[in-house]
Amino acid sequence: MRECQIKHEAVDGVDVLHLDGALDAYSFPRLESSLNQLRDQQRHHIVLECSNLDYINSAALGALIGFARRARENSGDLKLAALTPKIFSIVELLGFDKILQVYPDVGLAISKFTT
Repeated sequence: MRECQIKHEAVDGVDVLHLDGALDAYSFPRLESSLNQLRDQQRHHIVLECSNLDYINSAALGALIGFARRARENSGDLKLAALTPKIFSIVELLGFDKILQVYPDVGLAISKFTT
């Protein structure tokens, strides 16, 4: 598995984290660090762009729910965008699509912060 690479982009006041590779117990701390830095900067509008995400484990998804809850407590959210069919099936199978908002593309996810 490829280690997850994270690229940050700010778009219209929304922080977009582009994930590339596998998100597992070994690579999740890097994402966790990025999310904590955004939270410390009071940046609570976050989209995870997942078109190049090869793998995500249930522990990482569970942790993302915690980040989403904290963002919501601060009038923000953490949204998932551009999931591959493989990743979406994992999210759906575990029922996390009922808790995390999932969008087909980054533009739509970003637009939901302003509507």
